[in-house]
Amino acid sequence: MNQKRLLSCMKQPVALRCFDEIDSTNREAKDWVRAGSPLPAAVLADGQTAGRGRRGRSFFSPQGGLYLSLIVASDGDAPGQLTTLAAVAVRRAVLQVCGIPLSIKWVNDLLHEGRKVAGILVEGVMVGDVLSRAVIGIGLNLGPADFPENIAGAAGTLYRPGQRVDRERLAAAIMDGLLEGLPCMPAHIQEYSRHCITLGRTVRFDHHGRTMTGQAREVLQDGSLSVDTPEGPLRLMAGEVSVRGADGRYF
Repeated sequence: MNQKRLLSCMKQPVALRCFDEIDSTNREAKDWVRAGSPLPAAVLADGQTAGRGRRGRSFFSPQGGLYLSLIVASDGDAPGQLTTLAAVAVRRAVLQVCGIPLSIKWVNDLLHEGRKVAGILVEGVMVGDVLSRAVIGIGLNLGPADFPENIAGAAGTLYRPGQRVDRERLAAAIMDGLLEGLPCMPAHIQEYSRHCITLGRTVRFDHHGRTMTGQAREVLQDGSLSVDTPEGPLRLMAGEVSVRGADGRYF
């Protein structure tokens, strides 16, 4: 990542820390917040050795990807709002820079040709006794990847032989989109919903220790998902949701 060029691509200034490789950009960002980071600020890396996804899962982060964590003020915003805004910002940026349309799977996955190419992890950071910052972590697969067997069937990449992705321009577009969208939340929910493949589909999820199914009806203003079930409507704030495909299998 060329830090000087990245700054030149951005519409507004952001304090940056760039690494060839790091354990986790979110970990570095949270440590920076506790040490007194400016706002806004971002940590970027070409690869991660201990990338994390939701629910403490590992996130495969090979060299040649784009891994960034943007530090923003937390003013009581719902995590679902920040996650859905990040999904919209990534989708817009990839379309603008790469010319590739992505779809969104509620709540934090972006797909290309049915495979996950990006994930989002939003974490709050306590400073003293106050939840004053949020770290918006984004991982995007851009390079050729030999995916581990356990995710090889579901993971994808935007890499195409002979086609170089302008990583600095892409990172700048993502961060600009986030920073421009923050004051307007939840205006982005309508765009998020247009590109969310989960809506109108049968979904499967765990709820209070039970596996349930229903039809995903609407993404609400706080980013939660409204699902109609045989037992009545439910509102999912977070969690794993599988979508039933045309072949009857869930993904």
